[in-house]
Amino acid sequence: MSRSNVGARAVAAVTGTVFALGLPAAVALSPAHAATGDLDGDGIPNRWERTHGMNPNKAADAKADFDRDGLSNLREYRLGSGIRDEDSDNDGHDDGDEVKDGLKSTAVKDADTDNDGRLDGDEDADRDGIANEDEDDAREGCAADDDDRDGDHVDDEDENELGLKVRSADSDGNGIEDGDEDGDEDGEANEDEDDDSLDRCDGDSDGDGEADEDDEDLFGSIVSFDHATGVLTLQSAAGHTLSLEVTEDTAVEIDDDSAPGTATGPEESDEDGEEREDREGTTADLIPGTQVAEIEIDDETGTLEEITLYA
Repeated sequence: MSRSNVGARAVAAVTGTVFALGLPAAVALSPAHAATGDLDGDGIPNRWERTHGMNPNKAADAKADFDRDGLSNLREYRLGSGIRDEDSDNDGHDDGDEVKDGLKSTAVKDADTDNDGRLDGDEDADRDGIANEDEDDAREGCAADDDDRDGDHVDDEDENELGLKVRSADSDGNGIEDGDEDGDEDGEANEDEDDDSLDRCDGDSDGDGEADEDDEDLFGSIVSFDHATGVLTLQSAAGHTLSLEVTEDTAVEIDDDSAPGTATGPEESDEDGEEREDREGTTADLIPGTQVAEIEIDDETGTLEEITLYA
């Protein structure tokens, strides 16, 4: 072989002219991909993919949505948001919603876009009485919304409104989960503060007909009940005393499971192995010392709407 041919082949190797080397074209990288360091040509650099747990040799993962927030990984890369965090700026408003809502008052990477001291998720941009973070509750599946990273039955997006910590199931360290506490002392457990008929994300993983957030609830206990005046006095598990009016419309339910923390533990099935359902009680069951699973207060009248007792 002449020196000139060797030189030509060397130049060809450097410039990537594969035909001069007699190699198949399949081994050659696209000049554009080689220049950007993007092996699969999905628009995301190899180094970024590796850092964020993606496969630099698999273009399909650019179209995936790892955090299920409605934005593809490629879109998140371009926006600078997190591909494994559905709410990158922790304002309660999911990344996908912030982008798709098209609101100037909310942005993916700014928790308080208008700098008014209120998180974007807590704002009501369209003034319809529903916070930005709750606008999608009726249409979006639970897997894609309402994260609860600490498992305390208070959604991450609502923890800030109740003064709780997103990553602590017992923010005040008193041994009672945040969801079972009553932070504002209105007689309604924290986990129920955001309950709405439009919100489908209540969950019933064991199929017992009771929402997961209500399993083994313990609001507190009955202190006294005056049948003449209808005044019921309760003491919450957190130590607060609450007096409520019981009316003829107040529903009394009996939960035949054992109260949490008792020696017998929960009894979730009847003799036939069927899941037990709450049974109807009366005001005669409002006996001092009886443990209360949960209460519901009528928002308009302030009277006791429903009380669930442990048998």
